[in-house]
Amino acid sequence: MANNRPSQVVPEPPERRSFLTRFAATVIGGLVAIFPFAAGVGVLCDPLRRRSDGGGAGNGNAAANGVKFLPVCPLDQLPDDGVPRRFSLMADVTDAWSRRLGQPIGAVYLVRAAADGGDDEAEAKITAFTTTCPHLGCAVEFNPDASQFECPCHKSGFAPDGHQVFGPSRRGLDTLEVKLEPHAGQPTVWVAYQRFRTGVPTKEPIV
Repeated sequence: MANNRPSQVVPEPPERRSFLTRFAATVIGGLVAIFPFAAGVGVLCDPLRRRSDGGGAGNGNAAANGVKFLPVCPLDQLPDDGVPRRFSLMADVTDAWSRRLGQPIGAVYLVRAAADGGDDEAEAKITAFTTTCPHLGCAVEFNPDASQFECPCHKSGFAPDGHQVFGPSRRGLDTLEVKLEPHAGQPTVWVAYQRFRTGVPTKEPIV
């Protein structure tokens, strides 16, 4: 006679159930934790990416070496008498997590010689110099009485065209690329502003 009694289900040992429960909880907890972490990494890295690619801005206003042009002054504010004049430079400054508008970032000297023709020739007559002495980085000043640039720190001197006259500097003043384009409805002098290594005989940009 066959035994028709239902077979008994053998319960899992408590230790096995406890292990499986802990394992499942660990996996689910890890997955839950990964998503906020990944989102946080994206938020932190995105400003760094935007800074490295220029915040998505185009490069149509960049010089041949990739340095961005900045407006310095309207052309009519720069007399064509060959006398160097100092101008402060303003730009929007972006770090990893903030953007500050219209911050001073440096200064330049502009020299405009008398032009015989139109705007194109006037542009060719404009020269821009950094205000940094190429010796050790002090700010140079223009002495109108002596008609020369002078470094107050180590007594280097430079002619109005930038070449070295005396002192320990190993090269003349560093020039910057200049262009003349409209800005705010009037012809404006733009400069590709950048810094260069000091204490060396050649003009080497700091990247």
